[in-house]
Amino acid sequence: MNRAGLLLITLIGAVLVFAACGGQADTPTPEPTPTLTPTPPVPKPGCEGPTLEISVNGDALQFDKDKLQVAADTEVILCLINVSVINQHNWVLVQDGTKDDVAARGLEAGPDNDWVQPGDPDVVANTGVVKPGEGGEVSFTPPPTGTYQFVCTFPGHNITMYGDFAVTP
Repeated sequence: MNRAGLLLITLIGAVLVFAACGGQADTPTPEPTPTLTPTPPVPKPGCEGPTLEISVNGDALQFDKDKLQVAADTEVILCLINVSVINQHNWVLVQDGTKDDVAARGLEAGPDNDWVQPGDPDVVANTGVVKPGEGGEVSFTPPPTGTYQFVCTFPGHNITMYGDFAVTP
């Protein structure tokens, strides 16, 4: 086929493609605007009037606060709100510097004990394990003035889920 024939076939093909597309330039179809549905509040069973509230950073293995402070000789109600959709967590108040030892003993205690060794002398107070999307609480009188630690003792979480707990005069 000669050059003129190829040019004619190419021109006819272009006309057919243009006609098939309606002769209009391609205009993108706008994407529908997504409808935002508000996230329902996380239930706080038994947490109607906590003096302290702590949560987690989504599914990251972190508490949303790394420091808590309370006055000595006051009754504390701490509410742990687990906003994770996949992880279980607990909150355990321990003597300063013992978080990893408490977590290791909790591992031996197992899930039936909420990953906390019963009678552990380094544990001041703790919640039970809180399932994803739920809340749990613990009531306690704080220990003497000083700095303590809080930690999640669910296996492996103690490495990144901990903070300081200050008791002030």
